[in-house]
Amino acid sequence: MSLTVALSISIGVVSGLWMIIAHYLGLTGLTFFIVPAWAAFVGMPLYFASGGGEKGLSKTLAANAGGALMSIVMLLIADFFGFLGGPFDIALGVGLGSLIIVCYSKFDLLSYVPGGFGGCASAFGFGAGKNFPMVAAVVIALFSGAILGYIADVWGNAMAKKSGEEIG
Repeated sequence: MSLTVALSISIGVVSGLWMIIAHYLGLTGLTFFIVPAWAAFVGMPLYFASGGGEKGLSKTLAANAGGALMSIVMLLIADFFGFLGGPFDIALGVGLGSLIIVCYSKFDLLSYVPGGFGGCASAFGFGAGKNFPMVAAVVIALFSGAILGYIADVWGNAMAKKSGEEIG
């Protein structure tokens, strides 16, 4: 089978299993847990976009965490410039935070800039604000997605290789 078909199967299965696991753990919002199951579907494609493999996984995890934490820093910067009012305080917070995400990409482990912005956007999208436990919940979901992506990648490549498909 082709690598595309194999990855389609593995990604489909792990995505479906994630939703079952998330439901029973209460991650879908049906019970008291607050981990946003949807953020795993941000972490998974970011893993694949990173180039995959163990190196891609480590970069995705680090960048997602860094970006999610940066969302708090952006809001603290905005608070500092709150005297400016209007859109200027948040514009400075987001602008300077974005600058920091790109600057810290000089460090190899944090060099996956889209992963940083994906983590930051997910924290904002969840409405985490400066609430560290909520940001941590987003990071857990992002990590879950990246790890599921890694599992699907390994499994998909194994299926394709077993069927004789030439891999990369």
